[in-house]
Amino acid sequence: MKLYEYEGKNLEELKEKALTELNANEDELYIRESEEAGGLFKAKKYKLTIATKDDVVKYVKDYIVDIAKYMGISVKIEAKKREKYIQINLFSESSSILIGKNGRTLEAMQLLIKNSLLNQTGFKINVILDVEDYKEKNNRHLEFNVKKIAREVRKTGVDAKLDPMNSYERRIVHNAVSQVKGVTTHSEGEEPNRYVVIKKEEE
Repeated sequence: MKLYEYEGKNLEELKEKALTELNANEDELYIRESEEAGGLFKAKKYKLTIATKDDVVKYVKDYIVDIAKYMGISVKIEAKKREKYIQINLFSESSSILIGKNGRTLEAMQLLIKNSLLNQTGFKINVILDVEDYKEKNNRHLEFNVKKIAREVRKTGVDAKLDPMNSYERRIVHNAVSQVKGVTTHSEGEEPNRYVVIKKEEE
């Protein structure tokens, strides 16, 4: 993937030059700033390393197509550039293979993509990978269930220890339960067996 590099003595002018040449707004780019200290008679220098979101999306699409080929699967890809992440949704007649048992293949693909992007660019780029809204549906189901459990905890006063979840799922639980008055959450245990506990707030 192509990275763009700019060097100069004035950081603001350097950014302006980069945005003009790339014909882009700052929110369409991943920018890393670095600084080189000046010597006795040398001024301080700045360096910008830039990747465009368009290039990242193209790289991710090509990467997914290559993975799908190895799996013997044809896939259609829908990509959306959000402010803090890139959302990728896959469509295929073999969607169950792409998802895998309990979404494990999907999670593995997402991790491969993130690691590949980090190796290629040096940027930690947040990519949310889904297959025909599998995660979205699961998330809504998870939110519904934990709110139901939270209301039961509030009623009975008995703590609820949920099954181990990854950090993404735990965040969904914390957010969902925060919408139910009178209960609170915290995480316990070590990865990969870390889990959420829902408990009644002390009056």
